[in-house]
Amino acid sequence: MSTQLEKLTAHGADYRDPVAAIDWDQEDGNLPWLPPEMLSLSAGDLGVPERSKLIQRLSQAEFSRLCAAGIWLEGLLISRLSAKGFLELPAEETRIILQEIREETGHSLMFLTMIERAGLQKTRLLGPTRLLTWVAQRLSPDHAAFWAMVYIGETVTDTYARLCLKRAQDDGQEISLVASDVLSLHHKDEARHIAAARALLASRIEKMGLIERFVFSRTLKFLLRGFLKATLYPTAESLERAGIPRPSEMAAHAARCPRRAELARQCAVPALTLLGRTAELARFGVADIRP
Repeated sequence: MSTQLEKLTAHGADYRDPVAAIDWDQEDGNLPWLPPEMLSLSAGDLGVPERSKLIQRLSQAEFSRLCAAGIWLEGLLISRLSAKGFLELPAEETRIILQEIREETGHSLMFLTMIERAGLQKTRLLGPTRLLTWVAQRLSPDHAAFWAMVYIGETVTDTYARLCLKRAQDDGQEISLVASDVLSLHHKDEARHIAAARALLASRIEKMGLIERFVFSRTLKFLLRGFLKATLYPTAESLERAGIPRPSEMAAHAARCPRRAELARQCAVPALTLLGRTAELARFGVADIRP
């Protein structure tokens, strides 16, 4: 594992602040921030054309929710790692963790800028997070469950971002250049973060007994379900701020939408397949991840 972490550290040695790397003046106010297929509500659901201002505004709210998820997860990660301290960790772990804290802080500043540009900085964008936050604040970086939480959050948001970029490119659906740059920059860094989380998780799983592994698998499933529900489904408040009519009804509609549940399942695949839980994945149907 030491060699793997050393390679990841070398790749992350050159750092550039993502806020400084983005040309914020290239924004096209007529373009959506996400491809239509990635939205929790379709133009048909709202009874408007796909190129309507309402769909564009919805895309900003959906993008802002992704940003809010990043800020929330990264804040938990930074606070737990900082509280633990680094003196008792192996040097290669300390170095990769400090690099990640540096980059995650930059991501959060980038995400906050996008939320502010959407005018949604005082909006409840995420679903229920109180219980997940309570659990995360009691997990130690010494244990596998902590890095499972990190891996879940990073793979779910990264898979969503990757799908957005792929669909925008493959389907030729133009999205805002600023939004595209934010997704691309985050995806580039997250590839290393995910690999590091996987390595740190694997080293801790090796030390677990059978009972601990059983509890761990149940914890993983709980964290994954909660994270998907909190981050991939819109709140009524965010829809209202976006100008969506009947926001409570539309939020409930999105929660029941099979298309959205299938997207959530796709975002869950990396976290489940990491541990070779093929049978678990087969049982993890779309009904299990709806709010």
